[in-house]
Amino acid sequence: MVKLPVFDVLGQAFAAPFKFAWPLLPFYIVSAAIGLSLFSLVAPPGAFLGTEEMVPVEGTSGYTLFGVLVLVYLIFTSTAVLTHRVVADVDHKWRLAWPVVRYFLIVIGLLLIGLAYMLLCYFFVWAFVGFDKGFEMDATSLDLGTGVAVAVFALVGIVIGSRLFLALPAAALQRPDSIFLAWEVSKGSTLRLLFAWLLYFFLVIVISLVIGFVVGGSEALMQNPEQAGGAGDGAGGGFVGAMSAGWLIANVLSNYFLTVVGAAFLTYSLIALLPNGKSSPQIKADAAD
Repeated sequence: MVKLPVFDVLGQAFAAPFKFAWPLLPFYIVSAAIGLSLFSLVAPPGAFLGTEEMVPVEGTSGYTLFGVLVLVYLIFTSTAVLTHRVVADVDHKWRLAWPVVRYFLIVIGLLLIGLAYMLLCYFFVWAFVGFDKGFEMDATSLDLGTGVAVAVFALVGIVIGSRLFLALPAAALQRPDSIFLAWEVSKGSTLRLLFAWLLYFFLVIVISLVIGFVVGGSEALMQNPEQAGGAGDGAGGGFVGAMSAGWLIANVLSNYFLTVVGAAFLTYSLIALLPNGKSSPQIKADAAD
């Protein structure tokens, strides 16, 4: 049985944004521009930044807003799907329509699995503390036994999720039975996957903090042009303009980097563990060729 090579997978994942900058970076920039342009047609500009309520602009129905949001999500998702396909070096990498749809359906499937698991956990916790108290229970009212039960359920949920998330690259690579395949190939590597996820999140948090510090500092200078050397005109204004461009570039590059790293991490993990999927119809077919 193949075990997940944790450090090798993480090293390749964090190198992927640079290794595959062509064609992923131009594709990300174009798709992001299209997605944001569509979004701006049906929602106020501040909605994307979280400063305004997510409501349709005047003359646009809620159904139109919802439809455009789904379309924008699919456009942004296409970068992750293309990353999976480029990293795996599959044939016809640019045939994205059906892989993106499959990816979207798998995301919905995983969300439903997660929701079902949460409802199951709530049912058992409520049964443990009493249904009459369960609906009024909050974090401050948990006793030791209930707290331990919640912690165990959360840990089990994390374990299940760490394995099932491999269904995302499987869907992008058009593998049949993606969720079943993810569960099957990850057998025997659960602890390694958990360790890999912990390292991945730690590195992402550190990188995000550094990026956030740089971007946040740039944004503060843009909002206070007097502190940047002028009142918005002349040399000071030019400096603020440069900071605005730098802020935009930093945001684009950081979002691109994190999107590609996450997709590449899942892809390299799935590729490393595929030999464990002996009963998968697709792997049997591949082995027969």
